[in-house]
Amino acid sequence: MKILEFVEFMGSISEPPLFAYSIVVYSEGSQIFTARTRARLNRKNDLESSELEQVALIPEYAFQPAFSERFTRAISTDQSFVKRPCLSSYSTIGVSPDTSVAEELLQEVEVCEMLRRHPHPNIAVYNGCEIEEGRITGLCFQKYTESLQRRLNPGHLGKGMFAASSQHFDHEWCSRIIKGVKDALYHLHTLGLVHNDLNPANIMLDTNESPILIDFGSTRAIGQSLEDVGRTPGWYNFDVKTAETSNDLEALTEIDAWMRGRTSDLKFDE
Repeated sequence: MKILEFVEFMGSISEPPLFAYSIVVYSEGSQIFTARTRARLNRKNDLESSELEQVALIPEYAFQPAFSERFTRAISTDQSFVKRPCLSSYSTIGVSPDTSVAEELLQEVEVCEMLRRHPHPNIAVYNGCEIEEGRITGLCFQKYTESLQRRLNPGHLGKGMFAASSQHFDHEWCSRIIKGVKDALYHLHTLGLVHNDLNPANIMLDTNESPILIDFGSTRAIGQSLEDVGRTPGWYNFDVKTAETSNDLEALTEIDAWMRGRTSDLKFDE
């Protein structure tokens, strides 16, 4: 058994909340399974089959959509980063097969193919689909140095706590980062798209310290519903349910305040 992903869930009765269970995704041979476990996986590398509940096979078609020749075929290299679908969101509820993971991957492929036709220096370079036996197993991008989150906040401080200690950052450097991201967002918006998940982890830095916008899994056309679209708590307005350009611009303003230590200007709750 090889653990591929896990997500912990906390109970809501006590304060602070206590650990309830984990969703774990693991492989055995060429097959991938999802299950629940009461084990704390962040403290335990091995699991016994007796510790697993609600075990279910995840079929290939549920997370590896068929490749179309209208998409770009990529060859992965050492200079590539391959983004693969997150399987911890796979649902075993219902009688019909859950293909939402595959559908989300295809949605992102469509966006990335458009960006490949309309490139921008502050948007990640998309090299195409990784293919195995006619199915898309991942999306290949140019590899970048590190994220803005990792560069500025390696200690993983909470947003407010980090902002309260970030006043010492070079304001000219911060302005250059914000301008580069804003240019990338405006380019997206002219294509009729909204990123919808702008946060410091989705901004990479290249070797020239230029900001690079990544992760288009939540990108939707302007006006499209955001129901069931994943976004990062603390970096968006919970009341907004559609893709509007203001979503990105408000998130960028939040990042600007976060970097410059303007705690009173932070708007979004974590």
